[in-house]
Amino acid sequence: MSVNIRVAIPIIGGDSWYAGVSLVESIVKAAAYLPEDERPQLFLVVTNDTLPSFSLHQPFISYFDAVIFVGNNIINAQATIKTPFIHYISMDELFEKIDLLFPVNTKVYPGHCAASWIPDFQHRYLPFLFSQKECDSRDKTFGEIAAQAQLIMLTSRAVEKDFHEFYPSSAAVTKVLVIPTLPNEEWYTADSVEVQKRYELPDRFILCCNQFWTHKNHIALFKAIALIRSQGQDVHLVCTGFNLDYRDPDYFSKLQQMIVELGITDLVHILGLIPRRDQIQLIRRSMFVVQPSLFEGLSMIVQECQVLGKTIIVSDLDVHLEHEYGIYFQRTNFQDLAKKISELLPTSQPGPDLPREIQAKIENTTKMNSFSQELYTFIKQSQIIFNKIPQPTNSETATPLPNIPTITIATSLTISKNLDIQKQAISSWVHLGFKVVSINASDELVVLQPHFPNVEFVAAQRDARANYGKPYIYFDDILSYLAKQDCRICGIVNSDIHFLRENLPALIYQNALDSLVFGSRIDIVSLDAPAEGQIFDGFDYFFFDNNVLPRFLPEDFCIGLPWWDYWLPLNFLSNKRTIKKIITPVAYHIIHPCAYNLDSWRVLGLNLAKFYGEPANVSSNILADLQHSIFSVIQTSAIPISLT
Repeated sequence: MSVNIRVAIPIIGGDSWYAGVSLVESIVKAAAYLPEDERPQLFLVVTNDTLPSFSLHQPFISYFDAVIFVGNNIINAQATIKTPFIHYISMDELFEKIDLLFPVNTKVYPGHCAASWIPDFQHRYLPFLFSQKECDSRDKTFGEIAAQAQLIMLTSRAVEKDFHEFYPSSAAVTKVLVIPTLPNEEWYTADSVEVQKRYELPDRFILCCNQFWTHKNHIALFKAIALIRSQGQDVHLVCTGFNLDYRDPDYFSKLQQMIVELGITDLVHILGLIPRRDQIQLIRRSMFVVQPSLFEGLSMIVQECQVLGKTIIVSDLDVHLEHEYGIYFQRTNFQDLAKKISELLPTSQPGPDLPREIQAKIENTTKMNSFSQELYTFIKQSQIIFNKIPQPTNSETATPLPNIPTITIATSLTISKNLDIQKQAISSWVHLGFKVVSINASDELVVLQPHFPNVEFVAAQRDARANYGKPYIYFDDILSYLAKQDCRICGIVNSDIHFLRENLPALIYQNALDSLVFGSRIDIVSLDAPAEGQIFDGFDYFFFDNNVLPRFLPEDFCIGLPWWDYWLPLNFLSNKRTIKKIITPVAYHIIHPCAYNLDSWRVLGLNLAKFYGEPANVSSNILADLQHSIFSVIQTSAIPISLT
């Protein structure tokens, strides 16, 4: 990426929400992992309102190329920032000088190159924690973002799924950036015992780093501590965090009263808001951490425990499950929380655990390198979305979009199908810049190769003609081939599918990272009248990230036969991977006679049915019902995406 790409990062956090500061720190430090020719210019944007929070960004200010102040309070800005800065009067002036502003927290700048960020939809799940006025205000703001934003950044797959569920008609491109925590070296070298002693804490304690807000679920944690005491065991609990919930100003005093009533005042140590460096050392020194929250959009404490090799007990929120780290408990069940704490206590010791920290540092370096590339891709894709990089024009040859890595599509061309239709279909792929590979039986290659000069042919080591009468290629073999290729995003597409979308590779690439993207075809009589087609109740094209491809059990599914199109998304779902369904018409299929063998439909259907506990002799009617049910499961589990 040219250094001329100018990325402005606004201050979004402060004393009462330090996670916003940490998020900005992680983004700017991740950019430092990029090669010099890919690293954008980075600017910290400060406004009149965010000047008080500028000092919190001082420890990592050197990672920015410059500071930009937007506003008219120039005297205060000079006194606060102290060093030279760029000054713009308005946001409109700022947008004239930059290429991207992000993350824009719960706000939208229509017509400008800005990526809006929606942290979560807590008010939809826990409306009783908000006034009706605030619920209405959030719905209005999020609705404006959904309607007006071109690009929306989300920090978890759970929030992305919520967004598409609540705003299914939004044309915005959504991108999940799970922003990892990048630790300072001081995190591992500071004296955690000294910090413990300074706060006069016992040697053995567990830690909860949450603001004292209603949804943080301290009530369940305090009840769990009391229950453990009633069972004959004491555990000291240390709590850090801001002690004012604007939605319920009396909440903290209610918690204090509860502690007294539960008889655990000697066990609960409330420190309030403490310096970030002290909080990190208390995480290290603790036996383990507890995060009991009822709702999170980010939950950085889980990532902090990961980079410190610290055990954490977390509530069973989807956003926590995505991290695949920690011990989970039922978030509305304090008895379950007490059980999990009690089970850990006998084997837990005060930290730091140096061997685990060393291993965590190594793993986090790999994670940051990976995230830096995701950040690079996100920034690059934003320039395409906002038309700062020109879209490709029609040409006679394949022209991939600038700097979009080539996507390989694997298919299996067939002699029995109409060759002219397949030629047209493959030409549409090649024109868009896809690399096309066809895997076929050796005896088919001689016939097919002269007709498809732009296709790379691969001889299959086996085929399914002994089982199904024709040389169908096993789906497992196609996956095995793609897994060995040097391409992050790969596709599997039926050979008679026409793609009629000029910017499809870029749109596929940005949505398929860490995910499976798939869709249904439109059955048409002629390519001259694509608008008159009907949607087919099946799936004909798939694109996925090779980095998150699940491990598949060997099965007999074949491309060109029934059921294989269910097998791929079901495996992604069972491995807790994100699946996304394209709802925009992009794939077209010219109707032709089709003669599936009922026996192969039944045999392959039974292969899939066994994973649902169905008996081997299930009737065809039940199998048809199962097919409908599986289709519905895939449909409802997928995040719907529109390609604009």
